[in-house]
Amino acid sequence: MTGRRLLLLVLSGLAALLLTVTGTFWGIVTVEGRSQTVFPGVSVYGLDLGGLDQAGCLEAVGSLEQSLRCTPLTLVYGSRSWRVELGDLGLVVDGDKITSEALKAGRSGFFVSQWLERGEISRNGFKLDLCADFEEPRFRTVIDEITTEITRAPVDARYHIGNDDTVHIIPHQDGYQVDHGRLKQRILQQLETGRLAPVSIPVVHVVPEYTTSDVEAMNLTGLLAEFGTNYDPAVVNRSYNISVAAGALNNLLIPPGEIVSFNRIVGPRSSEAGYRTAPVIIENQFQEGIGGGVCQVSSTLYNAVVLANLEVLERKNHSLPVTYVPIGRDATVVFGAIDLRFRNNTGGYIYLKTSAANGRVSVKIFGDHRYHPRVEIKSWITETLEPRTVYEDDENLEKGKQVVKQAGLRGYRAQAERWVWQNGAAEKEPLPASFYHPVPEIIAVGTREPVPALIVPPESGVPIWIPDPGNPLSPPGSIPPREENRVLQPE
Repeated sequence: MTGRRLLLLVLSGLAALLLTVTGTFWGIVTVEGRSQTVFPGVSVYGLDLGGLDQAGCLEAVGSLEQSLRCTPLTLVYGSRSWRVELGDLGLVVDGDKITSEALKAGRSGFFVSQWLERGEISRNGFKLDLCADFEEPRFRTVIDEITTEITRAPVDARYHIGNDDTVHIIPHQDGYQVDHGRLKQRILQQLETGRLAPVSIPVVHVVPEYTTSDVEAMNLTGLLAEFGTNYDPAVVNRSYNISVAAGALNNLLIPPGEIVSFNRIVGPRSSEAGYRTAPVIIENQFQEGIGGGVCQVSSTLYNAVVLANLEVLERKNHSLPVTYVPIGRDATVVFGAIDLRFRNNTGGYIYLKTSAANGRVSVKIFGDHRYHPRVEIKSWITETLEPRTVYEDDENLEKGKQVVKQAGLRGYRAQAERWVWQNGAAEKEPLPASFYHPVPEIIAVGTREPVPALIVPPESGVPIWIPDPGNPLSPPGSIPPREENRVLQPE
């Protein structure tokens, strides 16, 4: 019994000692863990943060950031080099994140792991990441400014049409641009090492959207069709509108199968779009309107489209014949209502080249001319419609008089065909028919009754007067006339 009691006393003493030691250790760990200062040995980029509270840590990191912003950096590419300060590139250091990580060091996990981590920090130190970055817009702007001599935008291959309508291909040019993401990563990696060695600028090769082989595959080998019409350059506003509309169609590249809408390409005819007031046909009459002259461009395009053997989907003639194309071959357009549409049915690309100068608007269509047949357009009048005569009463004219207010114009029905020669044989295709309204002749017929006037001989000196309907023989203030006719004598 004595031995057992002694063993119990020893075990009880050891347990008490263990509890005391454990409590003391826990108390020390807890007190240290609740402290709001950084443990000694914690640093960032060589800056010791030990013993600093949150405010002191933020201030210290802020000073470090200012110092780093003034640090010069050398960028190199081949034999060229550029020197720039990190601050110019938009360097920023995340002080809040660094401070938070510094205060967390030695305070994570269970108290035993905290105690072990603090021991490690005390013996070997603890280096925090710099948490640096660059402001993206500023970084890109400065890098682009200093590397202009080694960068180049890509240039698409393109067609050039010679004065003789021959087609030439101008080869593409590859581009070169700085890889901003990789360059930023390289600089930050150098920064983390604590020393800034020269950084090589990564440059990437940029291929343009259309390469020379892409353009060659379009098979624009020559002229398919050309059509031109004349206009009076002295009519300034109309000439200007023709130039604007033709310019909208110029250099238009049309893929195979594409449907082209004149209204979609040219856009609304408004003063905001640059169009001016000029004569247009409205309700079978020529009136002033915005965009007058645009229909001459659409009519010129229509004839070129037919001659290029393209598929016509929509076309409507004017209500009156026009003088710049043969009858049955015009194409009117009204934005949002009447359109000219066609499809590129050639199986390859086609290209529009337009011009308007010196009183002539021209449309040229280029494509693969190696397989293009010969095409002609024939049009003729199928019916002539005489204008009717309309008589309108006019109270401003005396009865018995007539005046022509509007001259009559004949109307027409017309037909057109496309003739296509292939392999020595001709095939004809009907084109949209045309109807031009006759314009009635309008004659004004007088309805005003003539009013008799009393004429005084010239030598009398008495003015001519018009009788009062109530007393046709007596002007105001005159003496009553006699029964017989007489001539008034001057007073």
